[in-house]
Amino acid sequence: MDQEDQYIYRALRDMVNENRLSLIERILEQRTRYITVVLEDIYQPHNASAVFRSCDGFGIQDIHVIENRNSLETIPDVELGSAQWLSIHSYKGEVNNTRDTLNKLKSRGYRIVATTPHTDERSLDEFDLSNGKAALLFGTEMKGLSETALSLADEYLRIPMRGFTESFNISVSVAVVLHYLRTALEKSDLEWQLTENEKIPIRYAWVRNSVKNLEIIEKELRKKLKS
Repeated sequence: MDQEDQYIYRALRDMVNENRLSLIERILEQRTRYITVVLEDIYQPHNASAVFRSCDGFGIQDIHVIENRNSLETIPDVELGSAQWLSIHSYKGEVNNTRDTLNKLKSRGYRIVATTPHTDERSLDEFDLSNGKAALLFGTEMKGLSETALSLADEYLRIPMRGFTESFNISVSVAVVLHYLRTALEKSDLEWQLTENEKIPIRYAWVRNSVKNLEIIEKELRKKLKS
């Protein structure tokens, strides 16, 4: 943060009660970027909202949203404000948003893990978190992942199914995978928590989200700073 942002952060922080500030710090300690979620062309608002809620609940900080044919929308009554606590990255407007997104994630050290019921390569209970950071890729409700996404994946992951149904609804699939991997992550010796530098902008954003009439207050603070 620059000096102006630091001034505003300190002023806003003084407006937030200690219980909220303590909660922010406790949740920050549980956040991770070791696992991230990538959604390709999700179009049902109910599903997108449920995914956001699951990511927040399981402490996943980043969601990467690829919009090729479909624009993602959410339902407030399902999402329950979870989006404001997440770092949501949107990718749209390019010729091939999927390719650009996955290549960016690879350049940041993520292995691309495509979730699909159409391969027996690796079951969820066989997935090895120690092989490095994982970007979990989930596809559209009807057709699943695109050929581009599947071709760029480094690994393929399936949820073991015990019934006649081939797969779960996407929001259920995300919740099942995140629950299993989050539990495994906490039992591991991996360095999965956010670094102190990573916490700074997130903490700032969460403090801002905790202040009522934020736009009016920030405007007055910036005016005061320049006077």
